[in-house]
Amino acid sequence: MLQIDQSALKARNILLTMFVVLCILDATLVFIARDRWAIGRILLTIVVMYFVLQGRKWAKWLMMGICSFVIVVLITMVIALRSKLSTVLILGSLIMSALSTIILIYMASSKDLNSYFSWKRQNYSQ
Repeated sequence: MLQIDQSALKARNILLTMFVVLCILDATLVFIARDRWAIGRILLTIVVMYFVLQGRKWAKWLMMGICSFVIVVLITMVIALRSKLSTVLILGSLIMSALSTIILIYMASSKDLNSYFSWKRQNYSQ
């Protein structure tokens, strides 16, 4: 079993922290909007992130797709329903969109995070 680099663990922890903040913000917005159907989406996203942290490539690509979809939907919703949404929902949606963008870029570009994923895949196959 190979040793993991500390920078790879730090990258994983950064991703995990951003994801927890995103889930808390998402759950808060769901509570404010009283959109009970969104709870299933949040749970699905948490399950996918679990597999991302296990180093599964399909999960990483699915999570990147979910983040991309969330960005488009939230920005479109804010533009289309601006007059019908409260200021809190608009601001929360824009913050959530920005955080999803940061997570997407981080997952796609972090060499340390990719090192962590490779390490997880090697340890999983052994």
